[in-house]
Amino acid sequence: MKRKLSVQFIVWVSLTVVSLTATVTASLVATKVPFLYGTICSVLGGERRKISTNSNGEDYERFKSDYENKAQVLDAANSLNEEICEEGFTLLKNDGVLPLQKGKKISVFGKNSVNLVLGGSGSNAGGSSGKNSKTVYSSLSDAGFVVNPIMKSFYESDSTSRPQAPGMGSILTGFPISETPLSSYSTEVKNSYSQYNDLALVVISRIGGEGFDLPRTMMWNGSNYTTWNGANSLIPGARNKTDHYLQLDQNETDMLKEANDNFDNVVVVINSANTIELGFLDDVNHYAYQPNIKGALWVGTPGNSGIGALGKILNGEVNPSGRTVDLYARDFKNDPTWNNFGNNLREDGNRYFCEKIRNAWTVEYEEGIYTGYRYYETRDFVEKSHNNNDWYKQNVVYPFGYGLSYTDFEWTVTPRTQNNSVIDDVSELIFDVKVKNNGNVSGKDVVELYYTAPYFDGGIEKAHVVLKDFVKSNLLAPGAEETYQLSLKTRDMASYDYNDANNNNFKGYELEVGEYEIKIMKNSHEPVSTFKYNLNNAIRYENDEVTNTPIVNQFDDVSNHITKYLSRSDFDGTWPTMMTAEELVVSTDFISTLTYRNNDKESDPWYSATSPNQSTRVLDKKEIKHQLYELIGADYNDPKWDELLDQLTVDQMASLIKTGEYRTTAIINIGKPLTTDADGPMGFAVFMGDPKIYDTCYYAGEIVVAATFNIDLVEKMGEMVGNEGIIGNEKGDGSPYSGWYAPAMNLHRSQFGGRNFEYYSEDPFLSGEMATSIVKGTNKKGVYAYCKHFALNEQETNRDSSGLITWANEQAMRENYFLPFEMVTKNGKATAMMSAFNRLGSIWAGGNYNLLTNVLRKEWGFVGMVITDFNLTEYMNVDQMLRAGGDISLSADKKIKDTTSPTAVTALRRATKNVLYTVANSNAMNGIGEGVELSYKLPYWVIGVIAINIAVGSAFGIWGLVMFLTKTHLRRKKNEKEA
Repeated sequence: MKRKLSVQFIVWVSLTVVSLTATVTASLVATKVPFLYGTICSVLGGERRKISTNSNGEDYERFKSDYENKAQVLDAANSLNEEICEEGFTLLKNDGVLPLQKGKKISVFGKNSVNLVLGGSGSNAGGSSGKNSKTVYSSLSDAGFVVNPIMKSFYESDSTSRPQAPGMGSILTGFPISETPLSSYSTEVKNSYSQYNDLALVVISRIGGEGFDLPRTMMWNGSNYTTWNGANSLIPGARNKTDHYLQLDQNETDMLKEANDNFDNVVVVINSANTIELGFLDDVNHYAYQPNIKGALWVGTPGNSGIGALGKILNGEVNPSGRTVDLYARDFKNDPTWNNFGNNLREDGNRYFCEKIRNAWTVEYEEGIYTGYRYYETRDFVEKSHNNNDWYKQNVVYPFGYGLSYTDFEWTVTPRTQNNSVIDDVSELIFDVKVKNNGNVSGKDVVELYYTAPYFDGGIEKAHVVLKDFVKSNLLAPGAEETYQLSLKTRDMASYDYNDANNNNFKGYELEVGEYEIKIMKNSHEPVSTFKYNLNNAIRYENDEVTNTPIVNQFDDVSNHITKYLSRSDFDGTWPTMMTAEELVVSTDFISTLTYRNNDKESDPWYSATSPNQSTRVLDKKEIKHQLYELIGADYNDPKWDELLDQLTVDQMASLIKTGEYRTTAIINIGKPLTTDADGPMGFAVFMGDPKIYDTCYYAGEIVVAATFNIDLVEKMGEMVGNEGIIGNEKGDGSPYSGWYAPAMNLHRSQFGGRNFEYYSEDPFLSGEMATSIVKGTNKKGVYAYCKHFALNEQETNRDSSGLITWANEQAMRENYFLPFEMVTKNGKATAMMSAFNRLGSIWAGGNYNLLTNVLRKEWGFVGMVITDFNLTEYMNVDQMLRAGGDISLSADKKIKDTTSPTAVTALRRATKNVLYTVANSNAMNGIGEGVELSYKLPYWVIGVIAINIAVGSAFGIWGLVMFLTKTHLRRKKNEKEA
């Protein structure tokens, strides 16, 4: 027995040591390694806020919700989302079939009729992720229609399913559409047509998402897509390899013919954020054209509740008033961006080569300013000058800003400045537009204002028409009329001459002498009234109109890389071409510029010779003289900020700056709370399973929001997001959602952009107006919106593969891609911004001093914080970010290499101030003030870890005790027996 007990003792000791060592080590790693701790908190929940009762009873709820609880605000948000879709869904075609009387019987075609694309994929997909969403069928039934149940059951039971969106980082060749083949339609299904034959509703869907762009071939050749096992084969259902994902495939074509052959009236519902080729709606020679297609309604990505608007529009309860936010080209292969997008349709087709070093990918914006309607309208003008009057019809299906209504409107336009007047540098042109409803039903209209600037052959590039104002009318009853005001300033028509194209020894914003036309238009192609104004003296805008900062070129190294940009003086001769293999070979010197090396010099604009006065130790709360709440509402230049910052250590600042993963960390001794900064932009998103984010509205995609052309409605959406933010974690610690990674403001440069669902439009002015409106709304409720992704983040392919190297000229940057960010800064008073994964030339956007400091902060006057995009890669260097004017890394613990040099400490202090300034003026400070104690309790998962350690230790302790007692008992028994 003695020998047996010894073995047990050895086993007990061994297992105890191994188990306790393992559990304690794992616990220490999970709780003490910042990256792991932050990541686990993102998934399982973090520290829980505790705010003591204010002894004075003062109310510190500075931002108040309009709703009492989470359920109430969610219900209101879903209703608002449906209203957004009522105004955003766009009627593209109607040959008298709509509206349809209630009680009519409808057969719905399309696999995705039972699996609608509600949004996009990726980290920004949305709050509720489809939970409790409305459906096509519920929408039709609620609208009083009788819907074919046999077809619904057929599609629900069909084994063909829409493939899941590709993972982030995919480079797609073909991608299945997975529409049900006509051969699968049973006799029962076909026999059901006759019972529900008033209308065939055909649903066509496409999906996009973060981290991949849409395929421009339907050929599978083995790259990245693994669920289809063919090799060098057509994707199932594809017509031929030269087709692309945004064309109808064979199954969809067959489905349309089936509907056409069995129904007199067919309406197509387009469930896609990306524009698809719609030539089949108007071209009798198109392979998918069917004469009984009498109507088409675009619904984009409607979020959870938005499809409820479908039935209301079909029955006429809602008169559609949406407008296209992109031009619908007839053949996407004829678009200027076709040859310079994604991987250029070949493996490593956009990858630089340099001996054995190849970790560098590129995209060239050779089209310059000519994207979307700015190209097609300009090209049409040029073609007409050469007597080619058919070009537009041959190349465009629907213009930008286009949409139909169930009623007719008449406009009377009155200029406040007489036609043919002379204008100068301070002129403002105002137009009163009386809109009258001449039809028989109530409706809303959209009035659009464009300008045409004089173009001189070979000079500054100018689009023929450019949107500069718009207005959405109120709901006008039959016979009713209202007058609306549209306007623009002379400054709004300035072009940016980055290379002195007109040889006047000036680079910057300018207006050339000549005739300027202001056009009140139905859309980008249909003018209603045109007015002409004369500029007799050229104008140069040398300083910013808000900050008075000199405006100078900031990106010559980027602009000059491309030697030939698309020009309206010779569209054919300057047409963008695909990069050749020779052009993709670069030098080792160029490759070396892609790696940031911290080597501060006195000549650097961020250089500092002296360190600020930081505390040498973490001060106790009793030693703190200034708390963050004292700075609420304070001017950014208030000297109290310096007094507050003096109290912080370098380590406290560094911890704040390097740890911004969906939060900003707490600094307890100055009363700075931990914030919840949720993803977006289709609502506060559940990313990585954060339990704090729940029961939030999944809004329609930004593209649907923009299609409303209703800035007041969009501002209401911002306020509603803010209301959701104030209520926040109702069932948890009561903390609000203070930051929102939205709105997304990049442009639809290409029809194939993977994230077009979460960007507003191809047009920068419309995008800027939408973003400005939503930020105004969130600001009212204390939610700081991170406007993203600044800048030139129009391509997902290789976006974060060492940073996509983006080449463009500064005119295109400023007039197109920067403009929404400039507008939301100046007009929306945004206090948060997110930089981008990509590079501008060789310099990462998030570490680009010219971008983040010279343009954003100095020139435009941005005040607030700039965060990186998700920071897990080496090239997104936090030291570089700090010196460039960035403030916080979207990471759990991204290393800062230099925290001691005067330059580094100065940059850390500036960044800390920017974060504190933004948070101080947000709903995060609700409940915090004089006499209030802020503290945080351990995360539940940490308590669980502690409990596990105690349980393991206790279990082994009990085992050892039992073993000891057993041994003692046996020894006593033995002694008794021997006695």
